[in-house]
Amino acid sequence: MQAFEFHVRLAGPAAALLVASCGSMDSAPRNTFRDCADCPDMVVLPAGSFLMGTAEDQRLIDPRTDKPATNDGPQHLVTLATSFAIGKTEVTVQQFAAFINDTGYATVDRCMEFSKTNSFEIRKDISWGNTGFSQSPEHPVVCVSYYDAAAYAAWLSERTGKTYRLPTEAEWEYAARAGDSGPYFWGNETADACKHANVRSSGADAISARQASADRDAGFPCDDNFRHSSPVASFAPNAFGLYDVQGNAWEWVSDCNHKDYEGAPTDGSAWLEESGKECRFGIIRGGSFLNLTERSSVTVRAGRPRSGAATNMGFRVAMGGEATPDSGEIRGLPVTDGSNDDAGAALFADNCAACHIHSDDFEGLYGTSLQELMGTIRNGGNNVMSMPAFADRLSDEEIAKLADYLRRVNSWR
Repeated sequence: MQAFEFHVRLAGPAAALLVASCGSMDSAPRNTFRDCADCPDMVVLPAGSFLMGTAEDQRLIDPRTDKPATNDGPQHLVTLATSFAIGKTEVTVQQFAAFINDTGYATVDRCMEFSKTNSFEIRKDISWGNTGFSQSPEHPVVCVSYYDAAAYAAWLSERTGKTYRLPTEAEWEYAARAGDSGPYFWGNETADACKHANVRSSGADAISARQASADRDAGFPCDDNFRHSSPVASFAPNAFGLYDVQGNAWEWVSDCNHKDYEGAPTDGSAWLEESGKECRFGIIRGGSFLNLTERSSVTVRAGRPRSGAATNMGFRVAMGGEATPDSGEIRGLPVTDGSNDDAGAALFADNCAACHIHSDDFEGLYGTSLQELMGTIRNGGNNVMSMPAFADRLSDEEIAKLADYLRRVNSWR
């Protein structure tokens, strides 16, 4: 991996490594740079080691399931042998527009948005340039797929002659933690979130009746005064000087989705699929303006189709090492507009940028029988893939048709 001039090795016992060696990063020198007028500001981070994930007895309760999250373990020591650079902020609308204007690149043609009462819609008239809510040039770009984000990074590489890419999942968590060992980079108090992150607060859209009910019952620990996304760097940075690593917009990383960290690399590299196997499902990190503080922690992770996009999903870039795989190619979940009069196909097109079972890679994750799939679609998936519950928006008849369609296209008979 490409190393930078600022290079600090951390040492010491694993249990004390994170706090003792990284805990005082406020006093560490920061090397920041920008390669061009339209390029993101980059921060060089030191090499080091940290404990990735959450110890089993410290897992946060997933507010969607009222159960501890399971996909952020087992906790394991990761060592990044060289320094690397990462975006000071999420990529902005203005920065992404420069890429589009220069290349004419066509992004994913539909985006999930959440203005429908207690629900969501996948719309072709919603895009990175028209999110349905007010955005300034300094807001994080959203409604971009993994492939769109990777294409932007490839453009930066071509323009600057340096290797821009998406961060690996380990790099992202190392950067987000900035030496902290708790669930939030500012400490352990959820009530302090609104000083540091644009998380879910009063007035935010609810994607289900269950979420709306939980909002009314539990309330919010604080109010950050943003119903939707906020301009980048509107909140306090972490100890590395990075903004919005928690909240504002989920951020794509370069890894493929795996159900937990069993077998994960320990050197900070991206965890991809075996050679020749397509990686159709990626990982997003950090939560968003729609997510409660617990779902915007430094350890929370969610699987998404790499071809999917949403008004609360963006990215930041990294530099050094190898380029992000699959850049610029929009692949992944097959999408249909239902023009073949197949009711199941139409339901899939309208609802399932979040139906993460349309792939052989995850066959059996939620079951393959008609009844198993109907139960999953009705009640929602676990936190491995974060599939929402559709009982509030689809009838039993529609759920049955959708489940039957998924079984047919995947040959789950």
